[in-house]
Amino acid sequence: MEIVLIGSGSVATHLGLALQSKGIIIKQVFSRNPANAESLATKLGTTFVDEITDLYTNADIYIYALKDSALKSVLRKMNVLNGIHVHTAGSIPMSDFESFTSRFGVFYPLQSFSIKKEVDFSEVPICIEASSPEIEQVLFNLAKLLTDKIYLINSEQRKKLHLAAVFACNFTNYMYDIASQILDDSDINFEVIQPLIAETAEKIKTLSPYEAQTGPAVRFDETTIARHLHMLNKSPEISKIYSLLSRDIHNRHKNN
Repeated sequence: MEIVLIGSGSVATHLGLALQSKGIIIKQVFSRNPANAESLATKLGTTFVDEITDLYTNADIYIYALKDSALKSVLRKMNVLNGIHVHTAGSIPMSDFESFTSRFGVFYPLQSFSIKKEVDFSEVPICIEASSPEIEQVLFNLAKLLTDKIYLINSEQRKKLHLAAVFACNFTNYMYDIASQILDDSDINFEVIQPLIAETAEKIKTLSPYEAQTGPAVRFDETTIARHLHMLNKSPEISKIYSLLSRDIHNRHKNN
């Protein structure tokens, strides 16, 4: 099977390397940034182009790993009608391909990807959607090379899944960043809090997030909350976040 990667960021990089390790041929890389395209192509030992009209035209699958806002502009310039065309985005409907091709789908790895951090794809859920049962099977077989965690998720479900992922991952990571700033301010190493973070993540494997919630906001410990807010008086934006989250947590748990 031959695949063309359209995009050269973290998703394209990790997915390309993972698929190549399973014997899939990454035939070409496209990026509008030639340096990025060349960098990923070098890692994969393949060719690259920085003009969409120069794409290899006989690949089996074209994987679009792009910013959400870029997909339609790339499709408008696309002149490749062969193969299966799939995107990797959480919030873009599959129907965006309809005016371009009849053979399309979604191949959405539900994971946070960073260039400098390796990913074990055997632990990554892959959500697929397809324009036909035949293409669904092709995408399922491709996903099966990487993981057993494969889910048939339609576009409406995927939008909700992506929203949930933003709360569970992106916003949570920002909470880590705030915690890191508070610790740095007192010359405390962030590693001190890492076991607490790990235990919190481990706990929700056996408890629901609702059951696992602890802290002063659950019991509305006004003395502790007031003390924390006083400590944040030089950081008004973080203070607002603390107050909003504390109030919402308390309202969620106040009847227990």
